[in-house]
Amino acid sequence: MTRPLATVLGALVLALVVLATAWWSRARDGRRSLAESSAALVRGDRVEAIVHARAAAQARCPWCEAPELGYAKLYAIARDAESKADPATAVLAWQAVRAATLTAAWLDTNDSRRERADQEIARLQHRIDAMSAAAGTTSPAATEERLRSVLAPSPVPSTTFFAVVATGALLFALGAARSIRAKLLRAQDVALALTGGALAVVGVLSF
Repeated sequence: MTRPLATVLGALVLALVVLATAWWSRARDGRRSLAESSAALVRGDRVEAIVHARAAAQARCPWCEAPELGYAKLYAIARDAESKADPATAVLAWQAVRAATLTAAWLDTNDSRRERADQEIARLQHRIDAMSAAAGTTSPAATEERLRSVLAPSPVPSTTFFAVVATGALLFALGAARSIRAKLLRAQDVALALTGGALAVVGVLSF
């Protein structure tokens, strides 16, 4: 194997390592957020549980189960809060569902979650307003502090960040693989690899 092709092979291996590392990190973040949400529920802190469940729902990556489990946990928190006559917390959970769906709408073409969240928020808010009117008080729907906690930026890297890094690594790997297959360095393959590498670097720096 010529030295240039050996270099390309090394670059290909590096790109695959970057891609695997990004996937592993994303899956780990999702699992950790789920665990933290469960721990918060054990402590009785439903707002904190909502925050971490939303982070899990946002941890999208191929074959990762955390997003679906995160949404399921948010649904369960909303149902439990409503059953315990705490519609304000139920609204917070549905707000978190809506926020999670909006973070990567371009990856999730199914609008059912967001539509359901909008419907539940409207229904619960109407109930809260009716209860407040009957009691002669102002609506106690989520306080500003609780709402800010639920809707604050997630500590889990965004789906866009993951997608940019993954796309960059794939393009880099594709350019390297094409060079190896052709057994020579072609300008278009080098350009493809450099574009992918630059894209991955931009994704990492933006995080």
